[in-house]
Amino acid sequence: MRIASFQVPIAALFLALFPACRTAAPVEIEVAPSSPTTSADSASHSLTPSPTDAPAQSPAHAASPAPARSETPAQAETPKPVAVHADAPPSATPQSNRDLHGPADLPQYIHNLESEARVRDLQVDVVLSKLALPDDAMVGDLGCGPGVFSMAFAKACPNGVVYACDVEPAQLDVIRQKIHTLHMDNVVPVLASTDNPHFPPGQLDVVFIADTYHHLDDRVTYMRRVARALKPGGRLVVLDYKSGLQKIGPPPEHKLAAGVMDKELVDAGWKLVQRFDTHPYHDFEVWRAVQPWEK
Repeated sequence: MRIASFQVPIAALFLALFPACRTAAPVEIEVAPSSPTTSADSASHSLTPSPTDAPAQSPAHAASPAPARSETPAQAETPKPVAVHADAPPSATPQSNRDLHGPADLPQYIHNLESEARVRDLQVDVVLSKLALPDDAMVGDLGCGPGVFSMAFAKACPNGVVYACDVEPAQLDVIRQKIHTLHMDNVVPVLASTDNPHFPPGQLDVVFIADTYHHLDDRVTYMRRVARALKPGGRLVVLDYKSGLQKIGPPPEHKLAAGVMDKELVDAGWKLVQRFDTHPYHDFEVWRAVQPWEK
């Protein structure tokens, strides 16, 4: 007991001699940034804040993220555009068509070109039968679209090459996917210009144009350029909608009037070789370039 009673006066004496020690502890607790929250702070955070309480938080509390939250309010409000559009159908966001004579809704246009009804009307097997291409034929499919004829030519001519040509890159993307899926290594996609198909000169046995002739601009000049891509004795094959109002195909104002195509091809230096009466809604014709001695 003496020791205990003796220690108290010494402590009191020590505090009396060094009064600064009385304030040291409160100062450290008040400013230390790493000190835990006091019981008063814990009590205030245990209450559900009202809308008017939220702005009144101190800067220290606002800067310290609550460990129980997995994301900040800003993160929670951030939109996720990928998720919104991931399941959208192709026609929900139509792309513009580089072919200015075709429909503007490109995904729907491609879908229509590959539709069962259109493929049935084109009679692909009949066309192949009439042309009787050798298995090593070099073919240019001008205005190939999604490749209805390009893939058929490639299958019929396994030792040849088919140049699938279109002005619209999305059409060629469809063909590239088919090349990959069907392992058709003899199909070459070619991005055309509006005034040039970019076929290799003097290499083709056939230039084939289906439902595209009426889309061409300055057709006489264009068809003179097409002639340069053919080998000697090469053929131009045109399958295009008949003029006038028909059950199938574009309206009359989007087609050529009767006789216009034949006149333009003659003016461009072509001579009609054969006309097939096999398609109820299409003209199916074979042409060759006029030779210099025939002029």
